[in-house]
Amino acid sequence: MSGATSASPAHAFLSSWARADAEAAPEPKPDDEGQSIGLENEFVIGRTISKGGFGVVKEVHSFDVRGERIIRAVKIVHKSLTGASDAENEKVQLEIEHEVSIWRYLQHRHILSLHAVYETEYATFCVMDLNIGGTLFDLVRKARQEAANNDGRRGLPPHLAKSYSYQLASALRYLHEDIRVCHRDVKLENCLVDTSSPDSSIEGGNLRLCDFGLADFLHNDQSNADDPFEERYREQLSLSTELPVITASSIIGTLEYASPKGLSVHRKLFETAGDVWAFGVIVYALCTGDLPFRHAMPSKTAELILRADWDEAALRSAAAGGPEVIDLVKGCLEREIEDRFTIADALRSGWFDACREEDEENESRGVWQ
Repeated sequence: MSGATSASPAHAFLSSWARADAEAAPEPKPDDEGQSIGLENEFVIGRTISKGGFGVVKEVHSFDVRGERIIRAVKIVHKSLTGASDAENEKVQLEIEHEVSIWRYLQHRHILSLHAVYETEYATFCVMDLNIGGTLFDLVRKARQEAANNDGRRGLPPHLAKSYSYQLASALRYLHEDIRVCHRDVKLENCLVDTSSPDSSIEGGNLRLCDFGLADFLHNDQSNADDPFEERYREQLSLSTELPVITASSIIGTLEYASPKGLSVHRKLFETAGDVWAFGVIVYALCTGDLPFRHAMPSKTAELILRADWDEAALRSAAAGGPEVIDLVKGCLEREIEDRFTIADALRSGWFDACREEDEENESRGVWQ
């Protein structure tokens, strides 16, 4: 009787649907939600956080030794993308390999931590801290939107502008002096702000510098010396009203944060002065709500940068403005590298006195250990 039932037309019809569903179900990709990665498959991939051209950032879940769940993020860079050429795919792989080669050495409370890297035939998986909050760019944009309710002042509240500037300076000092690395893409968008702390809504979050794709180890002093061609180029530029042609491919980093020398040489610079310039740009933006060098036409933006022409009055009138922060920004935005602050000089600014005292107190109490 059971044999007759299994061979009935109704059973055959339902079985055909089951087979069709099984055949239609696609094989899960290695980075799909619910898939596992790691040497012992200890990380389970979760929801998508953001997407890019050659990769994606997703949540990733694991458990500590006490059995408590840990939620981090994983940056997934695909080995091959449909529609991309072999050269494009290879370039992306070289870039992520370069970034990881530097990122894996970095351990600082104001730098996004890289916990593990797993490479498969499908992708490179970089497990990192999950950032609860946005970026400095998001905070500046929000401050601009709320300016109407804040006497028209578009910058961050003074204590937040100062705190975030100090945290970024601390991260750059670690890179420049301890690890001997230049970041080369310091900007608001690359400064994450973790707001998971209960008091972050009042005291601000923990800044973490990220994105080391353009970073590199510093060469020795000899490698930073200008060659005769560059010396002649600068002499010609100073005697001429013509400006260098600015194109997206000729800029290392982002135009609005580029230093005068960064615009002039059209190649990677293995020095820290460009990071300090970009730091000055960020301090100005946090205080005023505007970038110091910005124009609808890139060539005009470049002209402002090459002249180091920024609005001191806007900084003076900002809620966070004052003589100390003006001197700090001036020191960071010096056109001539030999006159520009180092990041250690910036950290000695009187504007940061209270931040330094708090830092020293926290270290003495073992807060950062």
